[in-house]
Amino acid sequence: MLETALWPLQQAIFKRLNEDPALKDKVTGVYDKVNRKTPFPYVTFGEPTVNPFETKTSYREDIPWVLHCYSTYPGKKETAEILNLMLKALTRKPWQVEGFKVHRFQIEPNMIILEPADEGFPYQGILNVRFYIGK
Repeated sequence: MLETALWPLQQAIFKRLNEDPALKDKVTGVYDKVNRKTPFPYVTFGEPTVNPFETKTSYREDIPWVLHCYSTYPGKKETAEILNLMLKALTRKPWQVEGFKVHRFQIEPNMIILEPADEGFPYQGILNVRFYIGK
């Protein structure tokens, strides 16, 4: 029976980010969904993609996932600091995902962008990660 690792993986990523003391001290929270009243700076889950890889004997998934951070600090400094804290939290130890085995984890290109050109809009940090995971 086929089963996707999406939800257990999101829980593992959330736990890893949410339990990191340095990141917790820097952001107001790690969220699956935010609204306009969510205080800055924060981290949120973006878009995962599932690319199945099936053989006669196994089912695995290649899951690239986008993670975001947002900051209203004037300049890119705080956003870059948050991205670094996220990287440290995600890479500090081997991955444990309930019911699945992470075969490989990698960091992909990340960036900082300024949201629409008006003053007061947040900087957005984009961290792309990729998991190769299966049963």
